[in-house]
Amino acid sequence: MGPPETLRFVARAPRGIFGRIVKWLFWLVLLVPPILMLGTCAGLQSYVLSEDEEVAAGALMFGAGVLGVLWALWLAGVPLLALLMLITRGRRVVINQPAPPAG
Repeated sequence: MGPPETLRFVARAPRGIFGRIVKWLFWLVLLVPPILMLGTCAGLQSYVLSEDEEVAAGALMFGAGVLGVLWALWLAGVPLLALLMLITRGRRVVINQPAPPAG
């Protein structure tokens, strides 16, 4: 009878504390700005449709500024944090285990 065969498993070690923080920040940056963008549009609707032209213009400028900042945060933050999330994953671990006896 030859040497016993071994079973090989490949797994990932759990993330460290910094990796978990990056993961949560990634999900926050991915989900929160679109919600805030929709809230900004919904909240400014009554001001933009105001009879007073100055109020409407001010609301449009404020809304454009807020949406610009949120878009910039979203579009710059997601790829950066996604890269950090990939970098901070747990190390690859190879587990060798003897095969159970045939019988």
